[in-house]
Amino acid sequence: MLKTIIPTSLILKKHIECFYFYSGESSSKLRYLAFPHYNTGLSFFKGAFIQRQKYQVEIVESTNSRVSIEILGKYTCPVLVDYTGQLQEIAIIFKPLGISRFFRENYQTIASDFSQELKSSTWSSFGDNIFSEDLDISKLETFLISQYVDTDELSKLDMSLNLVNNPTKETAISEIALKLGYNTKTFQRHFNKHMGCSPIEYRRICRFRNSIDAKLGEKEIKTLTEITYESGYFDQSYFIKEFKKLTHHNPKEFFKVANTIDGEYIIWEIL
Repeated sequence: MLKTIIPTSLILKKHIECFYFYSGESSSKLRYLAFPHYNTGLSFFKGAFIQRQKYQVEIVESTNSRVSIEILGKYTCPVLVDYTGQLQEIAIIFKPLGISRFFRENYQTIASDFSQELKSSTWSSFGDNIFSEDLDISKLETFLISQYVDTDELSKLDMSLNLVNNPTKETAISEIALKLGYNTKTFQRHFNKHMGCSPIEYRRICRFRNSIDAKLGEKEIKTLTEITYESGYFDQSYFIKEFKKLTHHNPKEFFKVANTIDGEYIIWEIL
């Protein structure tokens, strides 16, 4: 069972896309491919043992009662995720730059790989008490608000996101840096630190996600040519080439196998 919930706090809505909750039975199996995203996932797991290989995460039922916390880094190819058995997950899906509002350490430091355990005494102490018979979302929101921080550096980077991700006009990274009062090297360093990837890598992921929104999020049926240009790709050949790198599918194949899970916030390929 997987359920998504939107935050109620106005502050959290600015920085968090949704929460989702997964509960498996002893016979449960869930296997899917997760695709590159500008959002960032952080999950609390109970009754789970987690193993990681190259772009693969296996989460299996465990008798260990310890709550573990897994945080995703940025990646530019599909990640295979396997769930097996009776375990519970509470996930936070942060919007771009959102996760940096809730940590004193920078994102690049705590999530240098595609997936890793979060080592934080503050978050671990909270995680030990988050699971209960009746899921109380207010406890999670209260904790997140207690961790909220903002800085001038984050505010400046927030301004840069729309400039980096503008499908109708591609602005040079050097020009974006200048608008923020940085030289190019300093802007790239700050961007990497808080986003976990370079501005160019982020633009690639945004184009991909824009194309998914253009295809799955609109009521009208659009051709691949329309999606290509609306999403900021140079031409259809480049669009197809990028899709194969990011999904291991061409666009037509991808849109056949992509599954929208419990609303519009999660798109996986269920295997």
